[in-house]
Amino acid sequence: MNQIAASIGQEHSVVVNGGSGVLIQSMSKDYAYILTAKHCLQTEKDDPSSPLFNEHKVVSSDSETIEVLDIILHETKDIAILIVPPRDNIELMLSDVVLTNNDKVRLCGYPDDRRQEPFGYASYIFNYSDTVNGEIILSPEGALSEDNIVGFSGGGLFSSNQPSLLYAIETKMSGNTDREFHGNISAISVKEFINLINESNKKYENLPLAQILPLHLSSFEHLIDFSFNVSKSWSDDNKLTFLIQILKDIAKNEIQVSLSPNEILDDFRHYIQVHSRPNHEIHCKDLWISLLEVITISLLIDQPAIIDKNYLETVFKSRRLVFIGVNGTWQQHISDIFEAELKDFNSGGIVIAKTLSPQNLVQFSRDKLNKLIELKNISRPKPNLNHITNVRSNITKISSIVDLSALHGECIERKEDIFETLTNINDYPNKLVELRLALANEYGTYLMVEEAEDDK
Repeated sequence: MNQIAASIGQEHSVVVNGGSGVLIQSMSKDYAYILTAKHCLQTEKDDPSSPLFNEHKVVSSDSETIEVLDIILHETKDIAILIVPPRDNIELMLSDVVLTNNDKVRLCGYPDDRRQEPFGYASYIFNYSDTVNGEIILSPEGALSEDNIVGFSGGGLFSSNQPSLLYAIETKMSGNTDREFHGNISAISVKEFINLINESNKKYENLPLAQILPLHLSSFEHLIDFSFNVSKSWSDDNKLTFLIQILKDIAKNEIQVSLSPNEILDDFRHYIQVHSRPNHEIHCKDLWISLLEVITISLLIDQPAIIDKNYLETVFKSRRLVFIGVNGTWQQHISDIFEAELKDFNSGGIVIAKTLSPQNLVQFSRDKLNKLIELKNISRPKPNLNHITNVRSNITKISSIVDLSALHGECIERKEDIFETLTNINDYPNKLVELRLALANEYGTYLMVEEAEDDK
């Protein structure tokens, strides 16, 4: 069992009356959501027309009572969303991937047979069986009794391994339990909850309902504190901290006020989405932290007069961030870069790679890239002719690939001698211009695009 994935499922699972639910942050700092089954809120769980309880008992995994601020119900489907006060650190990635044979998920919640225990939480592994009339049917990996399942209604079906993703919400036991009990369950995809929010005319505090997306997509405000997270390796780490704060201030004062992640995603998804990578990665916090860093560095190098979407488009065309949300190096995923159509990417452009594993080598020049491509056999003829066409085109366009984590190490961590005289807080702001120029010079060594011809 993956302990990290299991603990995330537990943290997000809540009691909703006689059933369960999944606590998730909305794209609003003012409230969160709980996804659940509608019948968990009704006085008669087997009667779709029965009224709602006057009061709802909602309890978090740490035994804290959660206030219900409002309720969103689907007219025909057995799904509902509770609006509840915001809670820290409850961002959760949703997956729109369709489950297929042999896929395993973890059902998390509060079954009846555990309610008398001090905590009451349980989880079981289920296997995908079928999809019937829009309902996902799953079978238990081990033998379960009916008492093991009752109370899970509204509980989440999470990925059984990292990364922890929410796929669906359990709504009922499958089949006629009066005739037989096989332990199968039915669930409804998280897509239906997303649609419920997006299609609802309901408002909360006179504003349209916030999307079911991570809070960090609403503003770079939620990402700045996590940016430029370098190793404290200077002899005087106070000066290093001061330098990092300058970079964060640039991000706050020059980027946050002009651009938001969600707007960027709407307009530039085709530049951000990486070939063959799962859709959920495009919402990943690490991706948006990385993009914030790339934009900040680009501002230092380019010194644009105006920071807007037009400028951002020029950055995407010459410095393209490629985020691969797994452990390992980008070299292990070279096909994701070269087999993709790098839309509107300029000749001589630079790819900036970021994975979840740091590495020491900053740059792969075109010669090194050609050798790597040959070793990985990605330039050889393939059944998908578009892939080979893209590989050959990208070989001529990409001048180098730079690893973002290694770049920070080279340009900041190992350059104390360069920045030492520029990071005395007593000299601020007199040496700010000189400090910005020094940062631009260090990063520009790897990210300055000498000749960029637009190849639209």
